[in-house]
Amino acid sequence: MSSQSSGTAGVESWLPSCTFCDGQLTEQLLALQSYPGEAASLPADVPDDGGLTLCPDCASEVVELLASWQPHGQPPVGADSSIGDGYREVGGTCSFCTDGRDGPVLGVELYRRVGDELPAYANYMLCDSCQSVFGEFLQNVRRESES
Repeated sequence: MSSQSSGTAGVESWLPSCTFCDGQLTEQLLALQSYPGEAASLPADVPDDGGLTLCPDCASEVVELLASWQPHGQPPVGADSSIGDGYREVGGTCSFCTDGRDGPVLGVELYRRVGDELPAYANYMLCDSCQSVFGEFLQNVRRESES
């Protein structure tokens, strides 16, 4: 076995797959990281580590949704609070419904995009009510990708 083929196999083994359809990902992917604040939890269909990596097909509806959200600044990160709680400090309103942010918050960081509909990097904050709506939305997108 040549060293070139073993190098290629090693590269392929670490490439992530789409969270929803399990297809192989390329450079064209949507990557989101969710950060629950105190008393919040991750929405349905978000892995325990909070990360979603989606192929262009699975990402299309998610991109449409995120394009309608109001972005916020980057949350402060400190030893005395979680990243999720930092989103409470930067977002005066929910990125989705634009209402006040009473109750637990969920931070959503966009750090890889598919196409040009979204900024290259953005931070969003969801109020308690919109977190469950986002979870249901992701469940529907996953179901569609499996059919």
